Amino acid sequence: MKKEIIGFGRKLVASGLNYSHFGNISVRRNNKILISIKGSMLDELSAGDIVETGLVAEEITDRSASIELIVHRNIYLNTASRAIIHVHSPFAVVQSIIAKEKKIIPVDDEGGYFFNEIPIIEGKSGSKTLAENAAAALKNHKGVIIKGHGSIAAGETLQEAYLVISSIEHICKIKYYVDYGKDISV
Repeated sequence: MKKEIIGFGRKLVASGLNYSHFGNISVRRNNKILISIKGSMLDELSAGDIVETGLVAEEITDRSASIELIVHRNIYLNTASRAIIHVHSPFAVVQSIIAKEKKIIPVDDEGGYFFNEIPIIEGKSGSKTLAENAAAALKNHKGVIIKGHGSIAAGETLQEAYLVISSIEHICKIKYYVDYGKDISV
């Protein structure tokens, strides 16, 4: 499982969905969570950069786990998700700031195939508010955007979560170019 987390960390950075020191990845395994540690570089993860901690009970490893552990725990406890990816992808962040509504509606066919809408939620990093808002939104959606912060995708597998997180960024990028492309050179 750690090898898979390491592989997706590299893939997220290589594909431009995340910058090295931002974001986090986790997988639920029974009553345990494997999660990247605070300050880890996702494109240079090693087995030592991933800790195992409790799904419900706090453990000593919580101290080194990602600051977003509370968010991951709450999502796992309130949804059927088994894998979570959180990134700071640039177009999703931009769209969350400029959006006039608390959701993004895909404007392209491919985006519409995956999502009717992508909710924009709020909450500070590692906060109970963010944990509650993310879990509530992910009950009915596979992915969300955190205003001014990034995206969270949940799935049965890391592959599914990766598809969701990359689709969110694609949707936000296309929407940005449709809405503002006349004012920029590509």
